[in-house]
Amino acid sequence: MNPAAATEIPATTTWLAPAKVNLALRVVGRREDGYHRLESLMVFFPLYDQLEITPVAGGALELDCQPAVTGSPEENLVLRAARLLARATGVGHGARIKLLKRIPDGAGLGGGSSDAALTLLALNRLWGLNLGLETLIELGVSLGADIPFFLGGRSALVEGVGERLTPCPHPLSGAMVLLFPGQGVATRQVFQALSGRHPHRERPLGMPGADANLADWLENDLEIPAMELLPQIAQARAALLEAGAGAALMTGSGSTVFGLFPDAKGADRAAGKLAARHPAWRLFAGGILNRHPFFG
Repeated sequence: MNPAAATEIPATTTWLAPAKVNLALRVVGRREDGYHRLESLMVFFPLYDQLEITPVAGGALELDCQPAVTGSPEENLVLRAARLLARATGVGHGARIKLLKRIPDGAGLGGGSSDAALTLLALNRLWGLNLGLETLIELGVSLGADIPFFLGGRSALVEGVGERLTPCPHPLSGAMVLLFPGQGVATRQVFQALSGRHPHRERPLGMPGADANLADWLENDLEIPAMELLPQIAQARAALLEAGAGAALMTGSGSTVFGLFPDAKGADRAAGKLAARHPAWRLFAGGILNRHPFFG
């Protein structure tokens, strides 16, 4: 598709932005510019925000986010990503974007980053730009460290400040229950609380094999600092283990905690028990996803 063809697409298209889960997250250093260097094993989870995009002639870019998660649309990563792509390419097209939020905001599930990455992917296609992954990653990482992972489209080992991706050679299997205790924790505060701690490393992070027990990979350098800031994280972790999870860990910088289960049936049963015991918490059950739905 060439850029002129975008004006010939009047129909609204719908796209799904999945959540992510960090099975492992290590903070391995800090660059001179202040950004932390990370190692993380990341997968997708079937909890989705939804984007509805209508290409329009002219350069206008509009966003309607329901419910609103920022003080103004200009602060939302979706609009920032769309404008960044338009500036970088000089494209003269615009778009009306409606964002329906289902991934809890500030939960460590990458909702904002997923939305921004999907905006870059969808507009790259709808505007006929044909930019490659490397170029999209260069744009995306300037907005957030998790965005390149969503652009890559596969479960992966993520390194650097998020820009280095090594796709997992084998699909990772199993199911999860995600438990969001209803209150987020500020990422900056978590990293500040981490300052000065030097976790002991018994082995390199590495990549799980085809028959790996994922529980052996679970680690998160940010979990203890986050628990000190928000004790509900520890309570959520204990609740998942009590409900039968084989292992449980906080994802990202929190505050969501996930529990591993061998199959979806076991995850669904545990989620039902937890919902009855903790009606104020938000619960999500589903299987591990190894591929972003944008890529089929």
